[in-house]
Amino acid sequence: MELSIVTPCFNSIRWIDLCLRSVRYALQGQSYEHIVCDGGSTDGTLEYLRQQNDIRLIPGPDKGMYDALNKGMAAARGRFLGHLNADEQYDRSGLAQALQKLEHSKADAVFGPTIMLDEHLNFLYLFKQITVPRPIDADYQMPVQTCSLLYRRDIWEREPFPSEYKMAGDHVWIRRQFKKGWKLASSQMPIGLFVWHPDQLAPRHIGGKRENPTPDVNRKSIGIKLAKLRYRIRSLWAGVTIPPRLLYYEVVTSSGFAELRRQPWPRLKMAREIKRELAESRN
Repeated sequence: MELSIVTPCFNSIRWIDLCLRSVRYALQGQSYEHIVCDGGSTDGTLEYLRQQNDIRLIPGPDKGMYDALNKGMAAARGRFLGHLNADEQYDRSGLAQALQKLEHSKADAVFGPTIMLDEHLNFLYLFKQITVPRPIDADYQMPVQTCSLLYRRDIWEREPFPSEYKMAGDHVWIRRQFKKGWKLASSQMPIGLFVWHPDQLAPRHIGGKRENPTPDVNRKSIGIKLAKLRYRIRSLWAGVTIPPRLLYYEVVTSSGFAELRRQPWPRLKMAREIKRELAESRN
């Protein structure tokens, strides 16, 4: 088994079919498994998952997303691992390139850009994360997106996800991996498709409190300010601020099939009005 994709989900009936179809399409003909960890859904998600013959279902209950991820990773048989949430998808070409790079390099993990969509699967912007971060860069930002990240199995084995967190565990996990010296490599093609929608896990779902993944960091310190400046300079040098003339990507739609889309000169940031609307819906 080459690759194991783990998807935690809870009451995700609106999105889970698109997620499963995306994984099937992106990895068709390859050696992989898709493990879905359901936390005890009551909206029909669990019944739907039990009808799928090509996934490995791990039913709940669990203690949250990161506990579910750890259960899935522990059951995984692949040499490489990926974490894809129920409302996310993969781009077939980008995933293939990242997997090939991970297999033929000495990197512990490979990350790449992420395509951001709205709840109707319309294009919002290209999050062009291609600058390989230093450990300090994870102290003031989430330097990679988990849907656009693949890593070797032993990376998770040496440091499972912190299950005491509800929302910020992936950021905490990435910081801990940096402290353990993991080696990152970047891929130029988008790997994951992230969907912004009002029903995403948000502070209102955990008592209205925001989790702080960096309580030990003084973000106003000179060291952090210099790190931000250096990261910006490296990003400029890498071409992060230059959009591609034409962006191709594939997304599974409500038709059940993957649709090839073209986006000329894609935005590299979310429009302010959309960002404001999303912030209001998530608080």
